[in-house]
Amino acid sequence: MENIIKQLTDLKNELNKPFPYKDTDKIQEDFRSKFLNLSEEDDCLTGDFNTYCMNISGTLNYVLAGKTTKIPKSQMEFLQMSFFDFFKQYKFFEHKICDYQDFFEEYNNFEVTRKLLLKLIE
Repeated sequence: MENIIKQLTDLKNELNKPFPYKDTDKIQEDFRSKFLNLSEEDDCLTGDFNTYCMNISGTLNYVLAGKTTKIPKSQMEFLQMSFFDFFKQYKFFEHKICDYQDFFEEYNNFEVTRKLLLKLIE
C-alpha cells in the first residue's frame, strides 16, 4: 500500500502538465467527419477529456489527503471506467491516440493513476 501511495505521489507531478489542447484540436480536425456525425451533446472532446482528468485528479487529492472514505460514490463509479469506456462516442480514434503525443502521454498518465487509485481503494 505504501508503494502505491509513493507511486501516486510521484504521478501527481506528471498530472500537472498543460492540457493537450493542440492535440484535441488536431484529433477533431483529423476525424472531422466522425465528429460531424456526433450530436451536439456528444461532441465535446476537450470538455469530456477534462472531466475525465479532473475526476482522477480529485480522487487522487482525496487519497493523498487521507480522506478516502469521503470520496463521493458517483466519483468512484466514474473512476471504474477508462475515458473510452465512459465516453464511447470517441472509440473511433482510440486505436490512433499514439499519433497524438501530448494527448497520448496525458491519457496514459491519468490511466496509470486511475488504475493505481482503484487498486488502493478496493
